Amino acid sequence: MTTIMADKVEINIEDGKWRLYNLEGANSLSPFFYTVRGTRLLYYVVRFGEARQLPGDVLSADYVKAVVVGFDEKSKRWLLGLQVQLTETEKPRFVELVHWPEGDEEQAGADGHKAGRILAEYIGCPLKLFGVKKATAAQSTATGTLPRVTGPLEPHRRVDIEPQRARLKAEAIPLPISAGGLWLGAMRNGYTLRISKEAEQSKEPGEAPAYNQCVIDKESQTVRLMPQTGLLGAFLGPQGRSIKFSEVRNVELRHSLLHESSTRKDEDGLDVDITKTKELFGIYLTLADESLLLAQLQHVATSELTRHRAKTKTLMDGDFNAENEMAYLRLHQREQKRHDEAVEFTESAAYVIAGAINRPLVKTEVGEEPV
Repeated sequence: MTTIMADKVEINIEDGKWRLYNLEGANSLSPFFYTVRGTRLLYYVVRFGEARQLPGDVLSADYVKAVVVGFDEKSKRWLLGLQVQLTETEKPRFVELVHWPEGDEEQAGADGHKAGRILAEYIGCPLKLFGVKKATAAQSTATGTLPRVTGPLEPHRRVDIEPQRARLKAEAIPLPISAGGLWLGAMRNGYTLRISKEAEQSKEPGEAPAYNQCVIDKESQTVRLMPQTGLLGAFLGPQGRSIKFSEVRNVELRHSLLHESSTRKDEDGLDVDITKTKELFGIYLTLADESLLLAQLQHVATSELTRHRAKTKTLMDGDFNAENEMAYLRLHQREQKRHDEAVEFTESAAYVIAGAINRPLVKTEVGEEPV
């Protein structure tokens, strides 16, 4: 759950719902404005709609040109609202949803950008910025590149799974499995995890596994790590590394999120937010004084794709192009498949490894909580 406090208003984002509550009085227990991710409908109380010249108590996102966030020089406060166009003949106008107390506070800018970014993704429209300097900088969480000891140093959420449950789950996983240049399969006395030179994780800067093969030998009760060839292999030594099962505290399955924002100008001269969201899925061995990365997959998505609204031909869509819409749909499907493959492989591999060495499996979430 994400909760953001504004001026006399609380923004609550949880379970695919984006809601506004008053801190006191009417609509402090039930929202006066809300939307549900994917429905592309905005609900509000009649009084709220009347004050903003909106029809009835529900509005289709077809009439919303953009979510808008910025610092208003006239009122000297941060605002969050919608750019609405109800008819073809009228010009788009700004409809305020919420504002922050007077003053150019950095936290208000960051909160407005975050709330606006999520709302734009929920209803499928661009996020536009005005008068914004601070919010256009990178908004990042959980890079996964800090020194590690026995788990994430950043604030994180954690679920512990006992060894017996991990073993039962592992027994139901058919092997071999592969994804993104990673391969895991069974051998006579255990399992082998291989990382190819073309693996996705080797193409990006940041933390990466130091070994390209991991052998889990149940007979000798050891995890043997083979180094990469070339200069790195020569530095690590030809023998690689051998770790006894008894030295492993747990196997960690870590999901990290990183958001990076940039902008481009639109036809109205406003900055359009382009947010790149990187997800890292890593498998670690937790030892007494370090977390050792065994394997990692990543998935990167941009807000231009996630906020794209699927269109059908309507009177409001004079620029409808069926071929472009099908191309977007196919791209969505490919990206979702890549994401699901990364999730499925790393989770399955983590269960197999934890079950093989009879250690707990720890699932951690680092970065912005999924909303």
